[in-house]
Amino acid sequence: MPCLLRPNVPDFTCDSWCYESDVEFLSAKPIDGGRLELRHRVRKHPQVILVTTVTPEPGAVEFAARVTLEDGAEGPLPDNVRTPNLCWQLRRAPGFASAPDPYPEFIKRCFIFTRKGMTFLHETERRKIPVREPDDPKNNPPWVQVYVGEWQEVRQAGPESWSDYSPDRYTTTVIGAVSRDGKHLTAIANDSATSMCQAWHDCMHNNPRWLPAGAPMKDRVWRLKIYAMENDPAALLAQVAADFPNARHADQTRGARVLPK
Repeated sequence: MPCLLRPNVPDFTCDSWCYESDVEFLSAKPIDGGRLELRHRVRKHPQVILVTTVTPEPGAVEFAARVTLEDGAEGPLPDNVRTPNLCWQLRRAPGFASAPDPYPEFIKRCFIFTRKGMTFLHETERRKIPVREPDDPKNNPPWVQVYVGEWQEVRQAGPESWSDYSPDRYTTTVIGAVSRDGKHLTAIANDSATSMCQAWHDCMHNNPRWLPAGAPMKDRVWRLKIYAMENDPAALLAQVAADFPNARHADQTRGARVLPK
């Protein structure tokens, strides 16, 4: 589904695939306040319905999901339901997309936050894709990479994995891209991701968990936000901190990065 934030940022329409998960799409309908409600069936638990509310606001779109039983179904919810996998793509945003440049040029505009502040992904150590040969063009440099938080151990990818894990770790759960002209940025954020990645389709994944952890499934929520704004990392982090007060944060208020070297 498209996320329309064009009034805030020129040449910007992003797509959010709901979902790259083992779910079956059932319906989408408008609800109050300009919001949209999506319903998916969880294939592993056919009686369980994933209900996602998409809420637009100035400069941002929020996705919040919960689970419920299908109408007429009886019995308790499962103790745990796999988290949705939202694929956020910039291919249709001319000001941000990789095309017509070689894909590695896009990576130079994608960023996370590290102890250095706003850090473009080509400035991180990017390990080769295990499932591809070392001399494969998509390994020189590696086109995809997964990152974990500095509070986690860096994982070891298996030989058949589509991506490896960078030893450079993020300090807060925000990943995004800067526009070609350096004037704007867009980012996806939450307060619970255990990994984030940049992948093939001009896409990024920021993987929130069901919260609160340990609560009954009926009381848990999966939530993230997509932002589009001027290239002001401090303003982005301040907004994320306001929207996700439980997110991990560090002192990362370094000025905007415009044209990465």
